[in-house]
Amino acid sequence: MKSKKIILVCALILLFAGGVMTYAWYPQYRGEQLVRNELIDPDSAVFMDVKYVRETKGLCGQVNGKNSTGGYVGFHDFYVDADGKVVFEPLRDAVSRLMVSRLESMQRQLEYLKGRVKVCPDEVGK
Repeated sequence: MKSKKIILVCALILLFAGGVMTYAWYPQYRGEQLVRNELIDPDSAVFMDVKYVRETKGLCGQVNGKNSTGGYVGFHDFYVDADGKVVFEPLRDAVSRLMVSRLESMQRQLEYLKGRVKVCPDEVGK
């Protein structure tokens, strides 16, 4: 009888722990799914340094995915805000010939960084 109680208690502990772990990982899973939906090939997504920020209910990290020709493009920063909006770091222009183009590129970078600081305040300075 005592061994049945021990087995029952162990089973309940495992069941509870599994539920807590699922709840803890759900925001990250949900955010990664939103990012996947924005990619050309969602199944090719590889995530790195993904972090859920409780204070802002946002997700920050890097993702690598395949382009339309099937090659991986390299890791790019992203964030997902509390409303589920996915924002990728703008691609930097390789060589900008016009100052206007450079300014627009820097403005896009600034807007991205403003949003990222709001969603991921503890990453300022990285």
